[in-house]
Amino acid sequence: MRSLPLRSIWQIVSEINLAEIQSEIESPFHLLIAADDHAEAEQAATCLSSPVADFFHPWITVTDSTGSGLLSQSTEIAPRTLKTRTSTSQPSRTTPDCALLVSTRLELSPDLVSLQQALNAQSIPSLIVVVGPDAIRPDSAIARRGEHVRVAIPDWSEQSVGRVAAALVQIVPASLRLPFARRLPPLRPAALNMLIQETSQVNASYSFTTGLGETVPGLNFVLGAGDAIVLTKNQLMMAYKIALVSGKSGSPQKLLGEIVGVLGGGFLFRQLARQMSGLIPVWGIVPKVAVAYAGTWAIGRAVTVWATEGQKITPELMSGHYREALEQGRQAAQRIVDNARRPRPSSAAKKLPAQSKAISSRLLRRVGKRIPRLPPRKN
Repeated sequence: MRSLPLRSIWQIVSEINLAEIQSEIESPFHLLIAADDHAEAEQAATCLSSPVADFFHPWITVTDSTGSGLLSQSTEIAPRTLKTRTSTSQPSRTTPDCALLVSTRLELSPDLVSLQQALNAQSIPSLIVVVGPDAIRPDSAIARRGEHVRVAIPDWSEQSVGRVAAALVQIVPASLRLPFARRLPPLRPAALNMLIQETSQVNASYSFTTGLGETVPGLNFVLGAGDAIVLTKNQLMMAYKIALVSGKSGSPQKLLGEIVGVLGGGFLFRQLARQMSGLIPVWGIVPKVAVAYAGTWAIGRAVTVWATEGQKITPELMSGHYREALEQGRQAAQRIVDNARRPRPSSAAKKLPAQSKAISSRLLRRVGKRIPRLPPRKN
């Protein structure tokens, strides 16, 4: 892909709806945490809210295991159930978005089972956390019937909280994953990692699509200019989301301008991808896809380090992240190419007239021939 001049990058920035992204990440949510012992539920809420604070976030409701009445869609959660520093930021909420059920026993108590069944009846995802001596048993983390995910931890140490947070990120509705992570710092590592991986995969898939198009005479120039814009836009939106989730604040334009400034030469990875794409159709499509993935992943990791630790983004840091991600990119490229080669008969194709089927078959064979075989890996 061609490297873009700074003027073009700012043009792309102007086309991104920063206010909409910020509004989505600042969306309110409702997490329900219940346990047989109310104090155990409070400890879980406090640990998930902050590693240092002695209070928990006002968007978390803590209750004992008899709190199934809280799930009524017509019943507003009572603010008195919250142990928070202030109550002014408490939004009006009803049904929880997800729940965390804490048990000190391997088998849930009848009250927790009833609460879990009520959650399932309303399609509310829940995470079961077994904490204490029973957590060392081999079957302690195996989900029982009706459970979505189960985690077993010996205590609420920092490492254990990280495991619970990572599991919670998996069950949180996708649209609320980043809002959860912005307000609950222990969830940030897992949520940001998912964001980076998803964006890298999207850019790799897009790069593969344009790579196929570039094998068609006359389309090389058009797609070559377009893919640089699309990938850059995806990378900038990812970087902006990372900054917001990590707790950065300020006007959208100023914050994204700061991101562009600290990235510096990070976008130069696209130039390497463009050079490799020139090898198509011999073997260039595979490294192009791999570089699109690795370059996006490297930018995501570098921005994360800057946003969470204040570390300066240097060419050495970018190169380290890039080398780290290149093997992941190669594997992603292999999966994409293999999936493209795999025939997928569809019901719609069966209804096509014989002549249309023949034309479609010939077209697929021509495209398939243009997909290069992966070069053998060197040991």
